[in-house]
Amino acid sequence: MKDLDIDLPIFLDAISWGNERCTRDKYIQYQRVSLLQSEELPFILERWQNPPRSSHSMTRPAGATAVLNSKSLKFMTDTMNKELKKLGPKFHLKTSDDISPTELNKLGLNELSGLAKVGTPTLWSLLKGVLCDSNTNAVTSNNWERISLAIISMILYTQSHNFNRLQKLLAIYFKFCGVSAKGFDTLHALGITMSHKWTCDSVGRMSNHCMAEVVQKAKTHPWLISYDNINIPFRVFSQRLDNQGEFGNGTAATVYIKCDAPKLSEGVNTLLKDMRAAGRKSSLSELQILDLGTKSYPQIQEQMKYIVLQILLDTPRFDFKTYKDRKNPSLQPPNGIDRMPIGEDHITLQWILGTLDIAEASYEDNNRLVNEWLQQLGWTTAAEKQKLAMSKVVTWVGDQLTMDRLRHLYIFHGSDDNSYDRMDYSVLIFGWFHLQMAYANSLHKQYLGTSRGRGLQQAFDLLNRKGLNKVMTQGPFHHNLDEALHHIAQAHIREDWIQITGVQDVSELRTRTGDELMTLASKLVEDHASSEALDNLDTLEKITPGLMDEEFRQVIMWNRDILQYLVLDQAIKDGDVGFMESMLPHLLSRFVGGGNSKYAIEVLELMEGLYREWPEEIVNFVKHHCWLVNMTGKPGSFCPVDMAQEHNIRDIKVTYRSQGPNIKWKYLKWLHPAIHVIRSVTMFIEKEFKTLARGAKHTSPTAELDIKKLQDSYHAAQHHKYIPGREASDKAVDYSLKGEIKLHDGKTLGKWQHGRAFERALAEDWLESDSDDEMDTQE
Repeated sequence: MKDLDIDLPIFLDAISWGNERCTRDKYIQYQRVSLLQSEELPFILERWQNPPRSSHSMTRPAGATAVLNSKSLKFMTDTMNKELKKLGPKFHLKTSDDISPTELNKLGLNELSGLAKVGTPTLWSLLKGVLCDSNTNAVTSNNWERISLAIISMILYTQSHNFNRLQKLLAIYFKFCGVSAKGFDTLHALGITMSHKWTCDSVGRMSNHCMAEVVQKAKTHPWLISYDNINIPFRVFSQRLDNQGEFGNGTAATVYIKCDAPKLSEGVNTLLKDMRAAGRKSSLSELQILDLGTKSYPQIQEQMKYIVLQILLDTPRFDFKTYKDRKNPSLQPPNGIDRMPIGEDHITLQWILGTLDIAEASYEDNNRLVNEWLQQLGWTTAAEKQKLAMSKVVTWVGDQLTMDRLRHLYIFHGSDDNSYDRMDYSVLIFGWFHLQMAYANSLHKQYLGTSRGRGLQQAFDLLNRKGLNKVMTQGPFHHNLDEALHHIAQAHIREDWIQITGVQDVSELRTRTGDELMTLASKLVEDHASSEALDNLDTLEKITPGLMDEEFRQVIMWNRDILQYLVLDQAIKDGDVGFMESMLPHLLSRFVGGGNSKYAIEVLELMEGLYREWPEEIVNFVKHHCWLVNMTGKPGSFCPVDMAQEHNIRDIKVTYRSQGPNIKWKYLKWLHPAIHVIRSVTMFIEKEFKTLARGAKHTSPTAELDIKKLQDSYHAAQHHKYIPGREASDKAVDYSLKGEIKLHDGKTLGKWQHGRAFERALAEDWLESDSDDEMDTQE
């Protein structure tokens, strides 16, 4: 360097491709490669960037800190910009795809993080180094990855609003989590979400897409529809004569479709009309109904035995998890009669229709609703209505009041000009959830008793259960009553286990084998929860008067009735429509004996359809696709159609409610078809960010103290022990027996048959129909 009169910068520049002769020189090439690939180079650069202090100086040398930092920053910036430019299109969600739940939920956080990690390795490594603390185990968690993904997504969105996949998802999520328009503007300014205007426009496009989708599906798949009333308060901030707040009464509807449901044959509509005409002349007889009950009872009793066994196994003191014979096949639930399949291929799809400001308060209201729903589903022209009425079958599901209104409309229009006006295409089915409510209310009416007796009132008082003294149709009454019935049933059955085995505590039964426990469960049901046990007591009293134990008889009758209630509840959750069908004769007896004529008629109408008036393929469609739905495909997740409708009404009123002074019925009709997409996106986001459990459902406190307190009360009173001559202070009527007697005398069925013995017109005059006139008037 001295000989050539050059300094170190010139020398380094020359060997670093700055001089042509040095670039071609083999020896220099070798030394350059050796330097650039050496292990020492990183340490050299590090010392240049941050030179060490000398031993005799307190000042650190300047080194090349400024230059290296500047060049490193430029290099990193250029590299990351190139990476982001390539990654951006992968974060683009097309406008045609952002209305479909399938496309919106196509890529989860893990998939997006994978794209970001591969597409921007430099930026990803930089964020990892900044976000991860080496003193913790944060590298193994996904938290820093989600934060890194959010940062990268925000950068991409600021570079181009087309790179917006995560922003679109979050915009829909935040819109229906209560974020205000002003809050949206702030989030949009930060690049976290799309704008509030885009979100509103997107919801409109979703709604239109959903309606177009359900119209198309209704033309190609068998479907059913349920509807129920809905009450929505409308607020105003400045009152005027033409701007008043109100408590609106309307109706919401949902269409359900199972893609695995077989298509109905073309001639089933005509066959339905013919079989109905024949069925009106030959309805079910009393003996046929009683025979159906006799044949189905053994199957119900087997399920009752399993529920009794399950109550024992679920008792904490039994401690089933450590029970030595817990794998015994005898402890498994009995085979179902006709269980619905599970899995993703059998998920029920649902579409909420546009909510209408028509209250289902009268027959005329329901007539308008039927025409409005069918119009929303694309049956608008006279030709389309004729095709619907002559070749399709529409199943309507709802509560008892809705079915009563529709059934009377079906009767009132029986002499109209064509099948559409006569509603010949309709199949009417009550919802099983409201039937369960009626069943629970029937038990409440039958066994309420007094505080001094041993009925439900005594249990309510002992457990301090408020608001259960009187049956109510609104609020949480049914939920509270259902919980109380389950707890009281468990207390009774646990005490029966003590009585039939002679043990002091159920933990002593852990020494018995599974087969022995199953045998004991059968004995418990036969001796403490069956009509046969009641007959034995009655026979004993007839032979030897004075041996009747009225209180013990009440226990047996309660056990029989509540176990049948639990059997129905379990069958619904398991999707066993066979068990549900087998319960129909027994439900009929209960409702007839308990004076619930409305649900007695509903059960009779269903049985008449199943066994007399419906073709076989409609019977199969109704049982397997119109009683229960399963939105997840998971076992134990079946629910009645009318319960699913109640869930949708809850989402409309609470979960995804619309707020503000300008919310009117027109807006709700426009919005509500998009709710199933909104629900899908919301659940997807909460699942991805692991916030799904927060606020989704409340945690029920343990009921063990309540059940034990009840059981101790029954044990102290010797309530489950046979004591000859004992009288009962609360004596309930046997609704099942009373109902069977009423059915047998023929008056109940005769009255029902008289109410439906009418001739229906067969004409098909399509020149001008009443429904067309109604639609013209509404327009």
